[in-house]
Amino acid sequence: MVNESLKELKKIEKKRWELLSLELLILSFLTVSVIILSLLEQKYLTLFFLIILTTLFSAYIINKQRELKKLNADLTEEQFRNIKEWMRAASLQEKLKEVTLLYRVGRITVSSLTLQKKLDKMLRLAYSMVKAHRGSIMLINERMGNFVVASSIGIYPDITGAPPQRIDEGVAGWVYKHRTPLILSGRVKDNRFNNFKEKSEDISSAICLPIKLKGKVIGVLNLNYLDEQGKVFNEHDLRLLSIFARYISTTIEQTQISLKKPLVHA
Repeated sequence: MVNESLKELKKIEKKRWELLSLELLILSFLTVSVIILSLLEQKYLTLFFLIILTTLFSAYIINKQRELKKLNADLTEEQFRNIKEWMRAASLQEKLKEVTLLYRVGRITVSSLTLQKKLDKMLRLAYSMVKAHRGSIMLINERMGNFVVASSIGIYPDITGAPPQRIDEGVAGWVYKHRTPLILSGRVKDNRFNNFKEKSEDISSAICLPIKLKGKVIGVLNLNYLDEQGKVFNEHDLRLLSIFARYISTTIEQTQISLKKPLVHA
């Protein structure tokens, strides 16, 4: 719709230029005619001829300008209506998708799946909702003083074969300590993060959220955009992913209750 409206506006502008060109052409013709008739000393004929042509041409120009102005105004209003409808429809579709995903993650929470399968499915839904490139759920083992990767999506070469990340290290360690989510963009060079290790892949944006159970942080939810896409997380993503973090916490709590033993050593 929007493209069609823009095309129509371009046609109107083209017609205006054509009308202006015609106006200049006729004015040139009238000028030449007046000069010729003046040289022939046909004063009355010249004046009469000039008045008629000027009147007819002025009436024609005024009429066409009114038509174009009305058409332009109508089309502009239609264009804005189409743009608003398109934006409203796109927004509704996006919100419907978000609500559907949140409904699905709620169903997973009360399902009979194992905890591992629940966490995998929840991470997959969060990953899909924000169209991330990598993601992980890391739970805390306070006795060992490190994070345990409970679920992950994408290749994590920094984690594979490496010793577990300590709970006081890196971005996840900062989020655990301060109990608050964090959004990062571009290459990280920040003294806030203890023993931060440079990633082997360029990350354009990262988001890390605490997973809390009864007021205590028991893990973190991580999602990344790789630099090849140039995407950046925002406050809207943070609000949505915070809901996922609460569902993950609820799932762990329900599983602990059913098994009558703690699954996270926090």
